Amino acid sequence: MNLPKPVLHTDFIAGERLYWASEQMEFDSGEHLIIIPAGFLSDGLSIPKIFRSIFSKSPSYIFAGVIHDWLYKVGTHEVTRKQADKIFLFWMKQYGVNWLTRRTIYRAVRLGARKSWRVRPPSFAEGDCK
Repeated sequence: MNLPKPVLHTDFIAGERLYWASEQMEFDSGEHLIIIPAGFLSDGLSIPKIFRSIFSKSPSYIFAGVIHDWLYKVGTHEVTRKQADKIFLFWMKQYGVNWLTRRTIYRAVRLGARKSWRVRPPSFAEGDCK
C-alpha cells in the first residue's frame, strides 16, 4: 500500500495548532476511498493536555488524525461514527503506530469524541493552497 505523505503546513490559528496540505490527499484502503481536498484544516489529534507528554503529535498520528477529522466533519453521511473511528484505527496501523498506542488512542476516541461528531463544518486554509 502506498501511504500518502504530503507536506503538511502548520500554524497556530485562533490559539490552536492546525495542519493542512497544499495538495489533495487520497487514502484508499481497498474498502473506503477517502479524498481530502487541499487546504482542509485539521488539528491532527485532539489530545487533552494531561496526555500530551505521553502522546505527542507525531507525524504517524497526524495523517490518521486528518482522515478522522475529515470523516467527523464531512463524511458523516458516508460512514457512522463507529466506522469513522475504525477507519482511524486502520490508518494508524498503516502509518506504523504501535499496537498499544493505537489501541489506547482508539479507546480514548471512542470514549471522548462523541461530542465532536457532526459538530463543526469543515474549515479550509487560505492562501497556501493553490
